[in-house]
Amino acid sequence: MNMNMNMNTNMNMNMNVNKDINMNMNMNVNKDINMNMNMNKDITMNTNMNMNMNKYMNMNTNMNNDIDVDMVFTYVNGYDPKFIKLKNTYINDQNNKYNPDIRSKGIDEIIYSVNLVIKFIPWIRKIFIVTNNQIPPIDKKLIENGKVIIIDQNTIVDTKYLPTFNSDTIESYLYNIPDLSEIFLYNNDDMMHLNYIDREDIYEIKNDKILLKIRNNYIHKNKIIDTTKINTEYSNRIAYTTNLFLKIDPKIILVNNHHTKILRKSTMKYIDETFHKLLDKMRVNRFRGIGYIQYLFFIINIDNILNNNIIINNSNDFIEKHLLGKKANAYIFNDILRMRPKFVCFNSMNSTFKIIFPQFIKKFL
Repeated sequence: MNMNMNMNTNMNMNMNVNKDINMNMNMNVNKDINMNMNMNKDITMNTNMNMNMNKYMNMNTNMNNDIDVDMVFTYVNGYDPKFIKLKNTYINDQNNKYNPDIRSKGIDEIIYSVNLVIKFIPWIRKIFIVTNNQIPPIDKKLIENGKVIIIDQNTIVDTKYLPTFNSDTIESYLYNIPDLSEIFLYNNDDMMHLNYIDREDIYEIKNDKILLKIRNNYIHKNKIIDTTKINTEYSNRIAYTTNLFLKIDPKIILVNNHHTKILRKSTMKYIDETFHKLLDKMRVNRFRGIGYIQYLFFIINIDNILNNNIIINNSNDFIEKHLLGKKANAYIFNDILRMRPKFVCFNSMNSTFKIIFPQFIKKFL
């Protein structure tokens, strides 16, 4: 594996971090990266990235531009009595604080999410839907003809972490989906596509290397964040993860977004083996909480370090529509209708959207 980084020659970094990370890094950027890391609390790693990453790759390096790309959704039916009973067996007041019902009780967004992929990304090879032993309410013909494949999360997650209701844990095991493509798109069921997406929107192949195109709207200052002052679980974990990177490199530029993630299966495998202690700290939490990494944020930045992906800042082809606590009205989606974005997240729609949202989204189907 060749790594191209925006560095001219060599970097020597010697850092002692009392709480989370102690690192000694010696990098020869022209050829490879050797890392020797001693991490007091979260990570222990002694590895050669250039050597180790190759064994995770399962792609022919003589690639044309039309590589296989799959789509993965995660889905849960929060109204399912069996799911509610299982969840209530393990949840407590602290878990409930960070895991409101709105997180699992949707308005059947998965129906429209899948149909929009089929219309606007017709070159997607397969669509996988990872569920908690549930069947989503999509057209059964899509399952029968093999276009959509249902994956029980209990078959891909390590049994010692089951049952789990933690989306970070489930996402960290997506690479175990049988026959999953090396490069794949990942959506929650409230993430959709309202315009045609070409391969050039997702990746570029340069010198037989796949560069992912990451849309970024994450703005952070290069200073350690006091996580004790952040109460929302998602923002807390973003801050926690940001601090880990900043303790390694105070000048690092991090990327993030809250819509479709473009992921690399080999990087997920690499992270699972290399950062297993950090992942275990996350996975032992059956529910989403605070004080550990935000997995997707972690992986897209690790992958960017490894592969020097293409970062697209201030892109106008995505919208993050945060709807928590809002009520549906006739004008709430006007900006989306006008823009027709390629990537959109309808975050936390409640039951008031049950009539107006299907009427709106059918304008794109």
